[in-house]
Amino acid sequence: MVEEVISRICSLKKTDERHVINHQLLKHARPFMKELFSLADEPVFVLFTDSEGCIIEVIKNMNSMKLESVLSYIIGDKIDDKYISPTIYNKPNEVYYTDHDGREINISFITTPVNLGDKVIGTITIICEPEHMNIHTLPMAMAASKAISAMVEMENNKNELLYRNQCNNAIVNSITDGLLIVDKDGYLTYINQIGIEMLGLKHKNPIGKHVTELVDFKPVILEVLETGKGYVDKDIIVTTSLGEKIRFIKTAIPIRDDEGNLIGVVDSFKKIKTVKNFVNNFMGSYANYCFDDIIGSSKNLAECIRLAKIASNSTSNVLIYGESGTGKEIIAHSIHNASSRRDKPFISVNCGAIPRELLESELFGYEPGAFTGASKKGRVGKFELADGGTLFLDEIGDMPLDMQVKLLRVIQERKITRIGGNITFDIDVRLITATNKNLLKYSELGQFRKDLYYRINVLNINLPPLRDRKSDIDELVPFFINKLSSKLDKRVIGITEEALKILKQYNWPGNIRELENIIERAINISNGEFITKYELPREILDCGKIQDDDMKNDYFKIEPLDIIEKRVIEKALHITSGNISNAANLLNITRNTVYNKMKKYNIEYK
Repeated sequence: MVEEVISRICSLKKTDERHVINHQLLKHARPFMKELFSLADEPVFVLFTDSEGCIIEVIKNMNSMKLESVLSYIIGDKIDDKYISPTIYNKPNEVYYTDHDGREINISFITTPVNLGDKVIGTITIICEPEHMNIHTLPMAMAASKAISAMVEMENNKNELLYRNQCNNAIVNSITDGLLIVDKDGYLTYINQIGIEMLGLKHKNPIGKHVTELVDFKPVILEVLETGKGYVDKDIIVTTSLGEKIRFIKTAIPIRDDEGNLIGVVDSFKKIKTVKNFVNNFMGSYANYCFDDIIGSSKNLAECIRLAKIASNSTSNVLIYGESGTGKEIIAHSIHNASSRRDKPFISVNCGAIPRELLESELFGYEPGAFTGASKKGRVGKFELADGGTLFLDEIGDMPLDMQVKLLRVIQERKITRIGGNITFDIDVRLITATNKNLLKYSELGQFRKDLYYRINVLNINLPPLRDRKSDIDELVPFFINKLSSKLDKRVIGITEEALKILKQYNWPGNIRELENIIERAINISNGEFITKYELPREILDCGKIQDDDMKNDYFKIEPLDIIEKRVIEKALHITSGNISNAANLLNITRNTVYNKMKKYNIEYK
């Protein structure tokens, strides 16, 4: 039963497909059949069959009882094989029939094939009485068959071209690059929808216009028409018809005819911001943390989170204070992920980890060959990569003074220029900075620019050290045990009350980072399901016995070493009345060291 149903469905499908093909074929055949029929003054049948010999059209003259008595073909019948045998195509033939009264009747017919290439796709058969078959019947039938064949082939070619054109348009419109084509004189012959949107041509009809009318610059595409040489991935700034400056990566390929003559140019282009977003996503340049990832419920931490959430709803610059290991970067990530820029790049730079001579190129990028050792292809800076998103400058207190001037200018103007370049372009970057130094005190001592300090310190978040929120240890320790036990493939499920009490008595100079390391160490050496005091290091155990009040001093009351160093050098110069050699002897260092320190701290002594 199932096989019968499947066979029936397949048969119906084949019949439906044949019906569609026959309908298209008959559309071209019917006018010629009518023409052949109209030329016949005597009784005649004109039949048209498909490739399988089935009649799909019949035109007949009812004046001949002789023909009607032996021929009763209707649409759907299969004509006798002797009428459509390949051996009898294109020549007159006669067949004898026996009518209902037993009389033999002589019938003449001509069958001509309708071909598509080497394949017969249909036939025209003319049937009449022998005395009415004349010398013109065969040529007319053959001419009609050839005309039908030509029209079918023409329609197939037209449909093939239409299909290919639709496929090409679908492919072009599916890519994320803009694409345009100009002729040899620079006039636009094609542009895809993405290109129209990128160049701001939505309300214009750009086809037929010169390319210089579409963008406000001398298009480099014209250079290709002049020189015949294309280019690949060229960095170009374009001013659109709306006055917007956009940086593109463009590729132009010349089009040549069979004789090698230049007849046009295909130009593809994409916004550099799109390329940078792709690179950022590929390289993982996005924020990994959100506010839910911050562990702790102490009052001062809650206040810090409240301010950070306010910052996430603002576009103002943010400065995060906090000792090393307190989680400044997590706060920066969380602000970005809660902001309207969450789907844009998040780029992080540690200003203290990059040599001062490389920091400028790292932030602003450089053009090819801008300096000795520079890449021949140039490099995109972090400001460009962060365009549209957030740039996080960690340890900004370690940034050299000369770089602080350049950073200040970028913050004020919202424009950058690559090293070695002469093109200035706009950027849209949200700036978040962090430091473990008292920048206000540093600025008063000349170690940090005051104008930059006030620019970056619009929204201030002071992240408390772990010693000021020890109640959060109750939440942090279980979190780290669960996280690290899984990572280390160890079955540690908790900590004893005694061990936890010792941890809470310690002052944690390394803050949360130190706590995590201590828990990881304990899990590694633990042989049971709980961390005990025996898995804790000696310095923590000793702290549980001796409480040192001096450990509780406020972090910012400790004066930084370089500030002390500057003060000592200034004092030595004052004592020696500015004599470098005497000052060096007094400090027990070389003259060159004194000069270098004076330059570093901007010390001038007259």
